Amino acid sequence: MTGGYDVNDTVSNFTLYDFDGNPVELYEQLAGPKPVVVVSGSVSCIRFRNVFDPSLPGQEVLSARNFIYDHIEDYNWIFVYGVEAHPTDGNCPSNCPPTVNTDTAVVQPSIYAERRWAMHDWLESPIHDFPLTMYADNPDNAVYNNFFQRPFGMIALNCDGTVGIRADWVTSFFGDTENVQSMLDFRQEYLTCTIDWQPEEEEEETEDEISDDDTSDDDTSDDDTSDDDTSDDDTDDDEPVDAGGPNHAFEGHDANEVASILDGTTGIGAIVVYPNPARSTFTVASDALNALWKVTDIRGCTMAEWTQSNRLTTLEVSHLPRGQYVLIGRAADGAITHHRLILQ
Repeated sequence: MTGGYDVNDTVSNFTLYDFDGNPVELYEQLAGPKPVVVVSGSVSCIRFRNVFDPSLPGQEVLSARNFIYDHIEDYNWIFVYGVEAHPTDGNCPSNCPPTVNTDTAVVQPSIYAERRWAMHDWLESPIHDFPLTMYADNPDNAVYNNFFQRPFGMIALNCDGTVGIRADWVTSFFGDTENVQSMLDFRQEYLTCTIDWQPEEEEEETEDEISDDDTSDDDTSDDDTSDDDTSDDDTDDDEPVDAGGPNHAFEGHDANEVASILDGTTGIGAIVVYPNPARSTFTVASDALNALWKVTDIRGCTMAEWTQSNRLTTLEVSHLPRGQYVLIGRAADGAITHHRLILQ
């Protein structure tokens, strides 16, 4: 957990969404009158949790809590809910130990909708006081990978997108009075500006170049290239999909946490969904009575929801746009199942 942006690095732009689907674009925020401070957090990071639990004492916790609460209006705080640091299912982003006991089961979200709901549960926690908006990281963990590589890091940005201050751990950072003063000075000396930033456009190939490419493909088609030669592909599957900054891949992972929708994943007993693909209606067969079900689109927006009161529930979907959806079931004990649903 030593990766991420350092002081003087220029950060990548991103667009993230809160639970209700409201977006925040980083470069747009940088043009505002306050310095932008991006902070990572997760449910299973004890440092993060403790800061927003008013009942817990401790000098580092109090220092961080007091600074954030006392200066809510002085900085443009962007809190990013990303990778779970110590999930109870053991799927950690590094060599961390899994959390054994928490007030709720915390698993590593496998699809964006699960991440979104985990963020919602955090915001609705009865024992935590979180006074700010939280945004969900991209399912490829692009913000986590590039900005922090730690579950409670902080970066204070200049208006031109360069890093002015970096804190590996928010708690220990604000436990040092010199760091507190540096944050106050950073706000006092902050200058506003506008970023003249446009994405790089790919150069269009000329007809001659296209012709040359076609020729080169024909010339190599008869080469004696075996399947073994292509098996050692060096493509980095961990590279964030929309990041222009450094590529810091996860270490210690069995898989890359990229959003995936898995048919047949069951966390609340046997589930049957039919017909799938569906046209006008589909039926959910489940013995998990009183489970909460939702149909979301691929962005995580809820299209329908109901509580399972009978073993069979049939839902009308003829009014929904055709495409792929996610069917998510949540039992009373917190167990979750998700299925891919296709409407044709």
